[in-house]
Amino acid sequence: MAESDSSAQRASSAVWRYGLAVSSVAVALIVTYLLRPDKLIAAVFFLAIILSAWIGGFGPGLVAAVLTTLAMVYFFLPPTFSLRFDPSEIPHLIVFFVSAFFVSSWSAARSRAETSLRRARDEMEAKVQERTSDLRQSNEQLQAEIAQRKSAQEVLQKQAVELRDQAQLLELAHDAILVRDLSSAIMFWNRGAERMYGWTREEALGEITHTLLQTEFPRSFEEVEAKLRAEAYWEGELIHTTRDGSRIVVASRQVLDRDQHGNPIAILEINNDITERKRAEEALREKAGLLDLTHDTVFVRDMSDRISYWNRGAEELYGWKQKEAIGQVSHQLMQTKFPAPLKAINQELLGTGRWEGELVHTKRDGTQVRVASRWSLQRDEQGRPAAILETNNDITERKRAEEALQKAQAELAHVIRLTTLGELTASIAHEVNQPLAAIVTNSNACLRWLAGEPPNLDKTRQAIGRIIKDGNRASEIISRIRALVKNAPPRKDWVDVNEIIVEVIGLALNEADRNRIFLKSHLSSDLPLVLADRVQLQQVILNLIINGVEAMGRITEGSRELVVSSENNEANDLLVAVRDTGVGLEPANLNQLFDAFFTTKPNGMGMGLAISRSIIEAHGGRLWAIANSPQGAIFQFTLPTNDKSIS
Repeated sequence: MAESDSSAQRASSAVWRYGLAVSSVAVALIVTYLLRPDKLIAAVFFLAIILSAWIGGFGPGLVAAVLTTLAMVYFFLPPTFSLRFDPSEIPHLIVFFVSAFFVSSWSAARSRAETSLRRARDEMEAKVQERTSDLRQSNEQLQAEIAQRKSAQEVLQKQAVELRDQAQLLELAHDAILVRDLSSAIMFWNRGAERMYGWTREEALGEITHTLLQTEFPRSFEEVEAKLRAEAYWEGELIHTTRDGSRIVVASRQVLDRDQHGNPIAILEINNDITERKRAEEALREKAGLLDLTHDTVFVRDMSDRISYWNRGAEELYGWKQKEAIGQVSHQLMQTKFPAPLKAINQELLGTGRWEGELVHTKRDGTQVRVASRWSLQRDEQGRPAAILETNNDITERKRAEEALQKAQAELAHVIRLTTLGELTASIAHEVNQPLAAIVTNSNACLRWLAGEPPNLDKTRQAIGRIIKDGNRASEIISRIRALVKNAPPRKDWVDVNEIIVEVIGLALNEADRNRIFLKSHLSSDLPLVLADRVQLQQVILNLIINGVEAMGRITEGSRELVVSSENNEANDLLVAVRDTGVGLEPANLNQLFDAFFTTKPNGMGMGLAISRSIIEAHGGRLWAIANSPQGAIFQFTLPTNDKSIS
């Protein structure tokens, strides 16, 4: 199909070119025949030949030359309108035909040359355009590469500045810091590494780290590298050999660095010399090994509280085997409950080298145990804290026994209070009866004043006010008695001792009057508050007053005076004294006066003074007795004070 189309195009072109030759000769003939330009006949026909050859090519030009020759013979040479001509015209015709032939050839050649030049020029322009487009594209690519390289250079410069700043910071570190590439060749070596290992930076750069330092790994090098590549971090202990041949143990932390595309590029390694710490831990383990026969728990932990030694006593008490406990954080493993913040305990340990106290631990089976714990700080040769030796003694049963004893003492103290109050039954009844009688009297008076004509409202109002006052007084007396009778657990509050003395004197005043004893008080007005259990102090003071009343009840001559006083002594403690003028104290009985079940009274139990002393000592004070002059006894006790004063 394509060949037939091409043939048709060539045929059409040939018809057009040869038709042009015929047409141009015809036009030239018409022009010369009509106008008769005798001198321009040849020139006109030459123009037709040149036009045919120029446009149509050599073939149409040759046809035009033949046709013009025939036209001149037929129309212009005699005889006209005949192809016969005078033989003498043959040279002219030959010259004309040859000239026409050469003109046709020349025109065709010029046309072909011009066409070739035009085609060559077009091809050249196309190539130039193509090359120009390529150059433009190359230039654009070059400009983009230049911009990209400029941006990359700026990034590199910024990274270089950051790396320089980071390197300056790394130079200040005491730890050995080095950077190695993926083949373990050293790329960076700080001053800490120079001091630790002995090689200068120039000597270390480019060396293989594990070859230079003769590294000994806890596992194979391949396992360490595999974990580092997988997790981008590795931490552990390594053994290195320094330039002078000594072996050191380092705590190593290694981080894998990646580029912006996530490809690994280098490894940052930070090594801290822990040789002295390891020696100290080993020494502690050796010492602790000697304690493996003890029943106490002994273990060693580093400064991050990780257990490095665990003796048999610890295994038996807590339930974890040594291999299970080693490496664990002690306070997390045993869920330690501290008596104070751990930060404060560690500060005391670092300051004094020791700490003692009670801790609560949770064993493997979930039960809790209370231990008396003693910590000892171990330092290395440079005096730096290296490890802690902790010894714990199980006091769980002892604490339970102490709690049971305290409970029994509290019960006994409650019984003593009830007994004491039983002895004061008449006094208490009188104390309560007074405000009740006053209430009845004032109530009757109110009825009389209201029944008057007119009612005396002012007097009634005053009487009602006295009723309210007496009712409150009776309520306060009953409240104090209930507090003494109630078996409540001890509770320490900031209390005013003078106020407690006044309350107790109010309870014992009627008993003193019944025994014809003058009871008075000398109380200092500037006493500080004390931290104490109010009911227990009431019990102690009441017991001492009743003892003094009973002691003076047995004498028949002399004054009967009981004085309760309070003041600050020379040690700035609060001093309370109960002075009586009774039978006094036997010197032989002073040493056992406060012993349990010892009594000088015919019907006494011998527990009042013993319990009173235990109460005062539990408050941090002291209770003792001395002889009074000229007769009687003085029972006095002290309580520690703080800066809280009575306003």
